[in-house]
Amino acid sequence: MIEVISLVQFFIERDNHFVIDVRSPVEFKQGHIPGSYNVPLFADDERSQIGLIYKNAGVEKAVKLGESFALPKIEEYLRKLSGISTEKEVIVLCSRGGMRSQRFSQLLDEKGYRVLRLEEGYKSYRHFILESFSYNYPLVILGGKTGSGKTEILVELENKKEQVLNLEKMANHRGSAFGSIGMGPQPTTEQFENHLFEKVKTFDLEKRIWVEDESINIGRVYIPKNFYEQMKSAPLIILEMDKRFRVDRLCTDYSSDGLNPLKEGISKIQKRLGHERVQASLKALDEGDIPTAASIILQYYDKCYSFGITKKTNIQIEYFSTETGNPTDIAEKLLHQFPFDEKR
Repeated sequence: MIEVISLVQFFIERDNHFVIDVRSPVEFKQGHIPGSYNVPLFADDERSQIGLIYKNAGVEKAVKLGESFALPKIEEYLRKLSGISTEKEVIVLCSRGGMRSQRFSQLLDEKGYRVLRLEEGYKSYRHFILESFSYNYPLVILGGKTGSGKTEILVELENKKEQVLNLEKMANHRGSAFGSIGMGPQPTTEQFENHLFEKVKTFDLEKRIWVEDESINIGRVYIPKNFYEQMKSAPLIILEMDKRFRVDRLCTDYSSDGLNPLKEGISKIQKRLGHERVQASLKALDEGDIPTAASIILQYYDKCYSFGITKKTNIQIEYFSTETGNPTDIAEKLLHQFPFDEKR
């Protein structure tokens, strides 16, 4: 049996169904619903050929070409599907709820599956989540100079049952010229948005959501504009921490992959860092003196951060001084100084 479902029904049903996305690998890589499984009816080059035939010869010939590509692969896909999931209830989607999801749904139906097919496909999901970023979220922004350990503090806040959006974890990047060191490949901006939505969807919007202070881009990934505008106007708590703690943290975070990534990071900001500081930091690295190099680099980032603070438009800015660099201790003191019942 095949049932066409709306996006609202999809959100209700998906936890109890295996979600199958039949778009091509390149479409899936660009962005997909987290938790879905890719069963591409067409390879990337096959999809391109079908598109060309559709444009030049019409829909009927394009459909015939598509059938010739897809049909020989069906049994193989069904074997893989049965090996991954023993469930006979699935949700199928393609780009717009068109012929690909229709045809695959029919094939699964013939094999005894109960099939739900997402009306208007992945595009309906994307349209919905992009609109959702205009919702008024109860954000609280955690700021502070480079090396303050904001991400680690957010982890501790989450351990204490606070609602936390770890944007840098989602983006696989720490946000600076050195932010890719020790991190995996970044997702596309589209996939980052999908993960952001899925995380926010789990929150109680009557309670605050902690977010690290970021620029609109985190490496090559961009925060949705509407969501970022809310971050700019949300209450901001700025950590003030002794520089020695920040130097220690940078040494720990950025030395794990050796010196070459650090040197590459310095090269990215050499015009702004200045010739003398570039040479001094590279010399320190060559001598194995990472703390000195980190201290020189912080001179630049501290100056940038201080300038950035003067441009902040947040409706409320408060400062939080700490005499420790321990994220657990800081998280506890933050919650004590800024309890939720103050509605920050």
